[in-house]
Amino acid sequence: MIKMNQIKKEQAVTLIALVVTLVILIILAAVSINMVIGDQGMFKKVQEGANSMHDAEINTQASFNSITDEMDKMITGNHAQNPELREDIPNTPEQVEGMTPIKFTEPTDSQMGSYQETTWDDNSWYDYSQSKWANTKSQDGSMWVWIPRYAYKTTYNNPENKSEGGSIEVRFLEGTSDNYYENGELKTAKRQTTADETVDTTSDFYVHPAFTNETSINFANGGWNTELTGMYVAKFEAGFPEGNNDTSSKKSSVSYTQNTSYVMATETGSANNETITARNWLDGIYGEEMPKISYPVFQPLTYSMNYISENDAYYLCKAMNESGNIYGFTASSSDTHLMKNSEWGMITYLSYSQYRNKWEKHSHK
Repeated sequence: MIKMNQIKKEQAVTLIALVVTLVILIILAAVSINMVIGDQGMFKKVQEGANSMHDAEINTQASFNSITDEMDKMITGNHAQNPELREDIPNTPEQVEGMTPIKFTEPTDSQMGSYQETTWDDNSWYDYSQSKWANTKSQDGSMWVWIPRYAYKTTYNNPENKSEGGSIEVRFLEGTSDNYYENGELKTAKRQTTADETVDTTSDFYVHPAFTNETSINFANGGWNTELTGMYVAKFEAGFPEGNNDTSSKKSSVSYTQNTSYVMATETGSANNETITARNWLDGIYGEEMPKISYPVFQPLTYSMNYISENDAYYLCKAMNESGNIYGFTASSSDTHLMKNSEWGMITYLSYSQYRNKWEKHSHK
């Protein structure tokens, strides 16, 4: 009997402990469920976190869009909400292997003007609206200037007598298009469409032919077989290396083809102009030897390259991007060539437009 009662007591205690354990588990479960799905539960917190993240993403995108709009407004002037701010801006100078951007300082009464090298992303390198054109220097020290694609319009002081002069107005074009902005309005410049067409540049803006593909009109105005965003031209006339510059002379692959030169009397010191044995400042009298022609340099205060035929000059310029040249040019990044009449006009028109370069102004005083 004593043994049976003890077993019953132990079972009762075990049952009570089990009930208490179940009650505790139920309470814990209720608390856990409330923590997960209650008003302040985990699910609620996760949902609120997701909503906050979504709101933050929207706000971040809105801020990014605002910054982008402001950058577009400052850099291009083509703000979507302010069309009156749109204006024609010059195409960015293309990066050419061998070239380094340079900036000039103006001379003063006590100091000569000078230049310093800079980088392609220098925001103060050039500003055509302030008549500050983009200049570069090749590895030999030759200097070049970027002429952006543009359209032009002419106005004569006296239309009946064009010799009395007038003015040239320029509009920079976007990319390789014929589009420009005027007072915030997008416009399209005209161009010659047939080989025999006579254009009137006093009535409308016309794309300068030096930048255009003229294959369809048989290159009537000295254009190209492609559309150009702009072009680099030599800042100075072709000259011999050495002498007043520090560039060492190096022979190109092109040889002289003429063994005589027609020389003015003032140069020979004789009474009449005459044909003499071919010569130049660098190579002296070379006559029938026909040596290779040295690469020209395009620097200030340099002895001009003289007594060279158009044929030799043409092939010499084409060879300026050959392997081993002094400029650092490559055939894949540059198309060197003898300047055409259309390109001479391209420079002249811009030089006498509202964007006239301040260095040009100084040289014409």
